[in-house]
Amino acid sequence: MCEFVRGLWKSIKNNKVNTFILLLLFILLVLSFLCDFRVFIESNNHFLLLKNNTLYAINVISKIVPLIVFLLLVYLWRKIASKMTIKLERINVGGVSVVFEKPDEYFKQQIKNFLNTKRSLFRFDSEKDNIYDCINSCYEIYKYIRESINVYDARSSKNSAYYDTANEMLRSLNEFLTCYQSNFRRWYEFSLENTYKTNVTKSLIDIQKECWGYASILEAFAHLNNAFQEYAETFEINTGKWSINNSID
Repeated sequence: MCEFVRGLWKSIKNNKVNTFILLLLFILLVLSFLCDFRVFIESNNHFLLLKNNTLYAINVISKIVPLIVFLLLVYLWRKIASKMTIKLERINVGGVSVVFEKPDEYFKQQIKNFLNTKRSLFRFDSEKDNIYDCINSCYEIYKYIRESINVYDARSSKNSAYYDTANEMLRSLNEFLTCYQSNFRRWYEFSLENTYKTNVTKSLIDIQKECWGYASILEAFAHLNNAFQEYAETFEINTGKWSINNSID
């Protein structure tokens, strides 16, 4: 309200004549609703009529309070909306999920933002990347995509390239994790406990090379990288920014 008054005062100062006339007309219009001037002028008992007019004004104001509150809420909403962006793609009301129209753009941006730093998913470097950490990262990516895809319902998922590609991502990650997550994690934790502590001169990269099926793991990462290079095109992820020597994950 103070901001509104300041803005009004600034307008009055900048355009004194026109604004003053409009303000005067507005005041007269309000008073015409609140007071019965005809009766006030014809009566000799001005004090009594002033009291009656005051009661009448209070009665009118009490009836238009909902309108005033509504206008204030609209004003506040406009101020808030001008300073922030609110996106609603899916809400849950009383256990009932409400899915909003056209979630494609929202979903695309969410996946793109999340995968934009997951270099090992698109280009794994066997000489620098820790397989244990990369597998854990793949699992976090799998969970994120699985949760994010819930913005779709049966209708909005039809003919959606993003929805179809996300399901292909989940399939590829699921196959990879099923084959290597549990086995490699168990072996790696055992080796770390028994080998690295007794031989600190050995790097983690060298230790993981001793894992049984190491060549098979590298082959699986290469297959996963190739698949996600293709998926990246759908979500417009720039995988060309990573070279073999980069190590962003």
